Amino acid sequence: MTSIGPFGDTEYTPSLPAIAHDLHVTYTAVQQSMTVYLLAYAAMQLLYGPLSDKIGRKPVALWGALLFTAGSFVCYISNTLDLLLLGRALQGLGSCAGAIISSAAVRDSFDKDKIDIIYTKINAAFALAPATGPIVGAIVDDRYGWHANMFILLILGSLLLVAVLLFFPETHMPDMRQKLSPSFLWHNYIKLFAQKDFFPAIFINGIAIGVVYTSLTEGPALVTHTLGLSSKWIAVVAIGVLVAFTIGSFAGIYLEKRYHSWFIVKFGLLLIVFGAFLLALSGYFKIIYLYSTLLPIMLSFSGIALVVPNSISIAMIPFKNTAGTASAMVGFSQMGIAALSNVGVSLLPFGPIYALAIIFSLLAGLGLLIYFLRPRCISIFP
Repeated sequence: MTSIGPFGDTEYTPSLPAIAHDLHVTYTAVQQSMTVYLLAYAAMQLLYGPLSDKIGRKPVALWGALLFTAGSFVCYISNTLDLLLLGRALQGLGSCAGAIISSAAVRDSFDKDKIDIIYTKINAAFALAPATGPIVGAIVDDRYGWHANMFILLILGSLLLVAVLLFFPETHMPDMRQKLSPSFLWHNYIKLFAQKDFFPAIFINGIAIGVVYTSLTEGPALVTHTLGLSSKWIAVVAIGVLVAFTIGSFAGIYLEKRYHSWFIVKFGLLLIVFGAFLLALSGYFKIIYLYSTLLPIMLSFSGIALVVPNSISIAMIPFKNTAGTASAMVGFSQMGIAALSNVGVSLLPFGPIYALAIIFSLLAGLGLLIYFLRPRCISIFP
């Protein structure tokens, strides 16, 4: 439930050049399919979270899986860009339920002394999925074409729907249910930001996710256009990113036993900045090879693996009865910032190397600024 959404985000990205060619549109136009997905994903978060606090986790998870499956079917039959964008929007509206409900269900089910390690594991699944998606997508696109990638998402959505129906328990008991009215929702969201660490944590978390998605949209162009390699090599890049994220995730588990979550977040942001610096150097000195671009990106993704679970844990720990609402705001910040980052990177008049280096640096630098200003901010709302 956690990983099928981000897997669906990225599994089709190796097909972006082929989709542009097949639908007779530009690569920039096809990138809109990611932006539409992220915007739909972000907007629906704000409804799913409070709704799950009102009616329970399982009904919302079922509805989300159904929407994702329907959107995958529309993408599979797409023969125009407009139809593809519609399908991607439906996928976004549905897939965000999995991330919200899984995060809220963890908060429902575990005590504070266990929740850090559980979030590390579950968010490793959330973050590893975007890295495994392009591996599958590159192989499938090379052999069977881009429609086959959409068919895989259709099958996975159907399996998720059945799995949630049969195996997912309700974790939000009736005595914990919350009201669902505009004034009550507004009050709950205000209470989130009254916690002094909530805004810094979700903003920094969104920045890390923004780095992930800008990499996904620019990655295919980097491999096929800048490096002049076939789409099969996207799988090699994705494997490198997966390895880096795995290393970062295991390092995070080790560090959590010895350091505070905020220290690990700072260290992760510094790794992202350093990776961006090395990537910019490779472009400046014209050292444009697979290894010279992949290694800096891998370093940044190791940093992301440290930032994501720890920032989510910081944001979610204070909330028990309104975990769905808190999870919704976390998800909204993730995908909202990712959507803006995706638009920004598509507008930069540079090649993929400099575009990625600039976006990585800006996002991580902003995250470090928020981190260092955090002690001076008591809360947004009293």
